[in-house]
Amino acid sequence: MPQRTYMKVDPRRDHSFVIPRPDLSASYGTPNACTTCHEGKTDAWAAEEMDKWYGTAWRQRKTIVHAFAGTAKGGPAAVDALRNLVEDRDQAGIVRGSAIAQLGRIGGADVVADVKAAAGDPDPLLRLGAAEAAGALPPAARLDILGELFGDETRAVRVAAATALGGAPTPEFLGDQRGSFEAAVADLRAYIEANADFAEANNNYGMFLMGQRRAQDAEKAFRQAIVLDPSLSGPRINLAELFRATGQDDKSERTYAEAVAASPDQADLRYGHALSLVRAKAMPAAIREFEEATRLDPGNARYKTTLSIALDSIGRTEDAFKLLASAIDAGEQDANLIGTAINYGLKLGLYPESLKYAEILGRQQPDNPRIADLIAQLRAATGAK
Repeated sequence: MPQRTYMKVDPRRDHSFVIPRPDLSASYGTPNACTTCHEGKTDAWAAEEMDKWYGTAWRQRKTIVHAFAGTAKGGPAAVDALRNLVEDRDQAGIVRGSAIAQLGRIGGADVVADVKAAAGDPDPLLRLGAAEAAGALPPAARLDILGELFGDETRAVRVAAATALGGAPTPEFLGDQRGSFEAAVADLRAYIEANADFAEANNNYGMFLMGQRRAQDAEKAFRQAIVLDPSLSGPRINLAELFRATGQDDKSERTYAEAVAASPDQADLRYGHALSLVRAKAMPAAIREFEEATRLDPGNARYKTTLSIALDSIGRTEDAFKLLASAIDAGEQDANLIGTAINYGLKLGLYPESLKYAEILGRQQPDNPRIADLIAQLRAATGAK
């Protein structure tokens, strides 16, 4: 097997004993041992060879990949898939913890009960995921959950809870949790001091400082993270977003441009740069960056939706609709993307297509009266039953 060098000093070969999944590589771009070793061969070739050796049963083996890959699309199916992973006690703690963290990011207020339950789980990895997930919840629910974790027996959980609270909470907001919060912040500072030579630690501390409205200190932390690991996209994105939040749009755009130059194949950098170009009213350049982000991460519904909005803003509504229609016809289930496609279909007078997509949205949200009314109106307009 080919070797890969870790930490610049540890050359190792792939020593996982699981059966490779080239079929998932074809769907999601994930690596597999077959084509990593057999250079020049395709995922399809590897899958065919495995069919010869093992039959086709390997393709139906249980995998966590679909659940995590579905987070890019969002929607009820993605939430349900992650929820099933969290509830599956046969899964490793790191899998369940990662699933609850992702669930918090895409589920919003609908997953408060899930995150609260995870915060009380005996497994510290699940509690760690719950702390990360809570950062995306409404403030009141966030404090209710994090308050249980400020005094957790595991320091990593306490540090994550302090980081996730966000903002500069007032004593009135913290209430009787103030002492626990301050103790967790002390743990966070101790953690940063002990791990000051790691980019990730500086980046996390920068996020905490940004939430505390300490912009200059946050900038120093992000810049130190970039020095320690120039290939890491997170600190560059966070530094650019810090500049944006403090009204320094020119610096934000330059920071994104530098990040893209350093790592041109990272979709999140391309997307962030595109947004900064939109703020600079440089729409042609912004659209090119949105297109690059979509090319690099074709399964990301948010990238496609934002690209379509940019296209519509310069009068290319038909191109915007075609982009979204192609995604939906390929199985996209993201509600925002589908809703945007409906809007453009109505704008273009494409009522049969709009009806088709409204019915998809209606199946996702059967209790939404606005969608039901829209479907009824479109059926009347098209003569459909």
